[in-house]
Amino acid sequence: HGSNSWKEWFPADWISESFPGQFRNWFYSMLTMGAVLEDTASFESVFSYALMRNEKGVEMHKSAGTAIWFEDAAAKMRVDSMRWVFARHDPASNINFGYGSADEVRRRFIIPLWNVYSFFTNYASIDGFDPQETPADWKPENELDRWILSELNTLIEQVDGYLDSYDPTNAGRRLQEFIDRLSNWYVRRSRRRFWKSENDVDKQFGYVTLHRCLVTVAKLMAPLAPFVSEEIYQNLVCSVDSAAPDSVHLAAFPVADRSLIDQPLNEATQLAMRIASMGRSARSKAGLKVRQPLNTLRVVVRNDIEESQVRNLSDQLLEELNVKAVLTYVTGSSNEVEFWDWNVTANMALVGPKYGASSQHVVKALADLVPRDVAMQVSIGQPIGLRSQGDGIPPIQLEPAEVNLTRVPPDGFSVVEEGPYVVAMETEVTPELAEEGLARELVHRIQNLRRSSEFELTDRIVTYYQAPDDIASVMTGNFSGYIRQETLSEELVAGLAQDGAASETSEVDGMEVTLGVMRV
Repeated sequence: HGSNSWKEWFPADWISESFPGQFRNWFYSMLTMGAVLEDTASFESVFSYALMRNEKGVEMHKSAGTAIWFEDAAAKMRVDSMRWVFARHDPASNINFGYGSADEVRRRFIIPLWNVYSFFTNYASIDGFDPQETPADWKPENELDRWILSELNTLIEQVDGYLDSYDPTNAGRRLQEFIDRLSNWYVRRSRRRFWKSENDVDKQFGYVTLHRCLVTVAKLMAPLAPFVSEEIYQNLVCSVDSAAPDSVHLAAFPVADRSLIDQPLNEATQLAMRIASMGRSARSKAGLKVRQPLNTLRVVVRNDIEESQVRNLSDQLLEELNVKAVLTYVTGSSNEVEFWDWNVTANMALVGPKYGASSQHVVKALADLVPRDVAMQVSIGQPIGLRSQGDGIPPIQLEPAEVNLTRVPPDGFSVVEEGPYVVAMETEVTPELAEEGLARELVHRIQNLRRSSEFELTDRIVTYYQAPDDIASVMTGNFSGYIRQETLSEELVAGLAQDGAASETSEVDGMEVTLGVMRV
């Protein structure tokens, strides 16, 4: 190739080695030789990393039996899980490598991604979705679609920037964060769109959105997890588009469409997700399952902008938290007073010197007032009028500073505080709510029976039930249609299941229930 052809490869774009000892050995030597021999550095970028040990933090040695052989690790962990363990780890810190860390990657990233992919392929196959039929100028209209595509294009910019700067750690972490949002918010909130029996426009656009997310994620993560990326790409792209590149590793890296990035919507949805998480914690604190409907969720946010964001996304919170109403309050404003119950006392450090012997009359008069009314007046800076206590003592006007206010969690609510946010979940379960909760629980049990019986998603069934009157009345009452619709049941039949049906006996709210399902 000629004596100077090596200069085409000099200086090196990138070199890598574990850093203990190499800064003063290899890295320094290469810099010195490049400067002396060629008057330039011999490499442009260096990526170094700390030591690898086993899961117990012990150095790996063959003689000590602490080593993990690559062939064993690849067979048991799978290579993509192994790669992701390294990709998401901060290279400046020692890494404890082993089967436990790979299992965590599978549970927190690979499996959630695969579940979303399986969800999409199952329903898209049933409805015959063809991504090539999507108009080239298609733009999302559904709020959830707009949000996840905004997040997706933000992700593209971030991952591209991280990989350009040799930062696979943050690239991997952002991809994992996106999959969590895709799985635990977008798909959860969109399920009913895909469950519809009719194949309407909104459902089709849901398929378009989810397809784009999965294909784009496959391309973004291809350098980090090449095998699962290839599997997804082959099925979602190559199987339907003969003109597409033959491999995800031959496809162009994604480029962000900035017109689809809506940062205010990203922030609003992130707030809704945080409130939903707090709402679930409030339910758990009160021992109330998510399938049990409740009346009201109260939410305290920081400012008017966040209050507007919560109101705009309240429909998603209603469904996610299974409540009938969401009420919003702004911290520090007069309307926050309505959120709390209050204890009201006189500030004796001011009241005592000012009123002397009449102080006890002030205390008594203040105790006769409605605490929330007093709190409201204090919040807007109004004086508090006290009635005359007799004995010639005239009415008194207390200044706001002369009153001490203590917030009390509202009675009948489970309260959770997190940073500047507060949520309160109403805990009363009325007979009507209890009946609806039973209906939702029965649907859950029937759906589990469908799955364990390996029914297809579109199979129509007959459901049999044998249960006490409290549950039998739910099967025949106001929620009968809801149960049939949710479980694709042609009939709900009282009595034990016929031969050939799958059945199961379990407890529902302390009552023994036998359910059976048979494919029509």
